Amino acid sequence: MPIFDNISFSTREKEFVVIKGKNGAGKTCLLQSIAGIIPKYIYGELTGNISYYDRELYTSREKKAFYPQIFGYLMQEPDKQLCFPFIEEELFFGAENLQRDYLSVKERYEGLCELFPFLSPNSKTLETHKLSFGQKKICLFASQILKDPDIFLLDEPSVGLSSDLLSKMEKILYQLQNAGKIVIFAEHQDYFDKFASQIVRL
Repeated sequence: MPIFDNISFSTREKEFVVIKGKNGAGKTCLLQSIAGIIPKYIYGELTGNISYYDRELYTSREKKAFYPQIFGYLMQEPDKQLCFPFIEEELFFGAENLQRDYLSVKERYEGLCELFPFLSPNSKTLETHKLSFGQKKICLFASQILKDPDIFLLDEPSVGLSSDLLSKMEKILYQLQNAGKIVIFAEHQDYFDKFASQIVRL
């Protein structure tokens, strides 16, 4: 039995897409399918195609590759995504792995530290396990920003964030929009609907 069927949407630079649905509707699976996590790392059978400009990222005829340079994926539960004991390692791993320009990464990092001082090397909290749930999510979101993908896939980003962190996250989202990024949210709450160029319902 399929998790979801007959899903089709397209988007362009500076647009935000919100995928809505109840718990268990398949929002996470859809994001993981777009990113290539399914079926590359999690078994699943997909039909259809996913294209990025004129480039086919996935077709039913071929196995899908994983494209970390195109997609930045934020999971629902940060403890499942954190890889490193120290914040600095977590923040810079993706950008270093993709060999992003040092000066551009440094500039983005300094801007993030102004909004989120706990990410700064001068912070009293240098270890990821000492961060709150919401701070862990922001740390992982920041690591994706430093990696500088074209498309951000955010799975339930509002869950667990304080009102202060949410308002600061909004500022980051406006910056990403101005930079021409695409953001795809999976949410069952309505918080990010105000950003939506379109809403896809499962």
